[in-house]
Amino acid sequence: MPNLSLILLLAAFSAQTAAPHASEPAWPLTHLHEASTPLERFPPAERSVALSVLKPDLGPLFQGQSSAEINNAMRFFRAERLTLAGGAALAVQPSGNELCGATGNCSFWIVDLRHRRVILNAVGIQSFAVGPTQPGGMPEIFTSSHASAYEQELIRWQFQGATYRQESCATVNTASDDGQPYPTPRITGHPCPAEGN
Repeated sequence: MPNLSLILLLAAFSAQTAAPHASEPAWPLTHLHEASTPLERFPPAERSVALSVLKPDLGPLFQGQSSAEINNAMRFFRAERLTLAGGAALAVQPSGNELCGATGNCSFWIVDLRHRRVILNAVGIQSFAVGPTQPGGMPEIFTSSHASAYEQELIRWQFQGATYRQESCATVNTASDDGQPYPTPRITGHPCPAEGN
């Protein structure tokens, strides 16, 4: 029953944030979410910056398709306004089938509007959260990817130089192999993939 599995997974994630082991940093499971506002609803200036800096990244993903097809796909992007170290930014995610897999993992970008650049570029992301702002620095970004009915992959991103880079990765399990829900999600840290997300 896939719907029951999904309901159990969502209930486990929304009920609580998993307590990390003493050596593991906390992961903000309850704050993970998807961008939900259509990019077209943002002010023209912000939308224009986002589209102009994303287009070079999209070219290889739409090989053989016309510029009109790329523009049409971008019309259905979703976004969320962020404030990072006092500067305006947009978290941008595709919607529908374009640039998304069957499990709902999609391309994901954070666009620095002030400096007109992409500062986080990832693939296979379903949801994200922004950590607390660090004094004089950029906040951590957390992303999650759907792996199975009871499993999720997490990445903690830290700002290094001009872009966000993977700092640590973990797997979240909400149930045993036979589908019995855990009282709290189990988080297991592991090395991040070399090619990155």
